[in-house]
Amino acid sequence: MAFGKKKEDVFFVMFRDFAKAIAVMGDNFGEIINNYNNIERTVAEMKIAETECDGRSHKILAQLNESFVTPFDREDIYSIVGQLDDIADYLEEAASKFIIYDVKELRHDAKELGNLITDACHQVDVLFDVISNPKATDEAKKAIIEINRLENLGDAVFRRALTKLFSEESDAIEVIRWKDIYETFEDTLDGCEHLADTVEGVMMKNA
Repeated sequence: MAFGKKKEDVFFVMFRDFAKAIAVMGDNFGEIINNYNNIERTVAEMKIAETECDGRSHKILAQLNESFVTPFDREDIYSIVGQLDDIADYLEEAASKFIIYDVKELRHDAKELGNLITDACHQVDVLFDVISNPKATDEAKKAIIEINRLENLGDAVFRRALTKLFSEESDAIEVIRWKDIYETFEDTLDGCEHLADTVEGVMMKNA
């Protein structure tokens, strides 16, 4: 079963708000990936969103410090907050590197990885929409499984992208540039998977 109660706890409300912000950042990232022009404004918007997510983290931790009773272990709440914040950080970092490295054109593998990231962010939103409902265990498990599936697909694309980069690219600067970009993409998908795994563990402990 999920770990919600009849009266929804304030932590689930704040988690859901955080997850929806992640989904919006994922959409912004997808906009960059699929319409790669005049990206400076979208990247700036993502930086603002990442800063707002920092505020959400502080708000949840302040609530944790003030709460005598929590819906599940305090350590798990702390872990979930940190992992949500990590995803926001990775998304902003991944977008910013297009400007830092003055990327003129996206590679196909970057687009494929980027769309997997957008999908994973939406599944994080789905997961936090349902975990507070004890009757929605199946939906939560489906979201967790889907996040893991997307991360596995990302691993395959990441390995293929690096293989192609090192075997076909003769410009050392391009190799350094794209290796770093791909690794940040991979970190973002890994962050989504780590969060899903943490939530799954909390669900099992509170079943």
